[in-house]
Amino acid sequence: MGEARSYLSVCAIYRNEARYLPEWLEFHRLLGVERFYLYSNRSTDDHLDVLAPYLEEGTVAWTDWPTFPGQLQAYARCLEDHRDDARWIAFIDLDEFLFSPSGGLLPEVLAGFEAHAAVVANMIYYGTSGHETPPAGLVIENYTRRLRLDRPRNRAVKSVVDPARTLGPGYVSHYFTYPEGETPVDEHHRPARGHATDRASVDLLRINHYITRSQQERDVKLTRLGADTGLPVQNLDTVGERDRRLNEEVDEILVPYGRAVRAALAARAAGAPLPVGALAAAMAA
Repeated sequence: MGEARSYLSVCAIYRNEARYLPEWLEFHRLLGVERFYLYSNRSTDDHLDVLAPYLEEGTVAWTDWPTFPGQLQAYARCLEDHRDDARWIAFIDLDEFLFSPSGGLLPEVLAGFEAHAAVVANMIYYGTSGHETPPAGLVIENYTRRLRLDRPRNRAVKSVVDPARTLGPGYVSHYFTYPEGETPVDEHHRPARGHATDRASVDLLRINHYITRSQQERDVKLTRLGADTGLPVQNLDTVGERDRRLNEEVDEILVPYGRAVRAALAARAAGAPLPVGALAAAMAA
């Protein structure tokens, strides 16, 4: 018997993210994500131990994906395998947190976009916030300095697609291709094509992209090739100025969610995980 069809699922490829998986999973569960399609790309940490309870309950469907670069291929496989299993699939990374600044649950917001094949969300880029090494605690509480909102980099998007009306990923991980007559839109229902919008708009949907985390982690990341293209992720001659800008302004929009995430993590540790969409109850816990 097949899995029950979810309204909203998330697809992600990752490498050595055991430290961050619980927070990321519980955050998105609180916001209404029912299932996660995860593809491990050459991970060597204890990620499977971390994922064990989620795998047992069926929240996570896990695939070993050693191909490199393998992100676009993993996305294509996800669509192939799970096209009929979800009304929406969001394609994001483990350092990206999708939410609605309106305070609503994601399914409530996405219900207003069902006429479209996909909706894109702008990514707001966060920096090290002064952390030289990984601090204890939650990402959403520790990293609170970001790029100024009017910077062009924030126009980049990630996609939430209707898999039944999506052909496959584009040339990079930010956008997808669709049948003739189908067009993705931004949060204002305006046509959105390619990897970026004309301007960043984050009133209804937003992704906080913690692209560096700590400086130590950023230094390691700079040595890697892009998971989607296999190309260097940044010009080393300009990365210093870019990283300085990533800490331009304080923005603590997700800090209040820390209480809810900690409540969800504690419930998980006690063997009684909070239900999907339990944000309001967790915030009041």
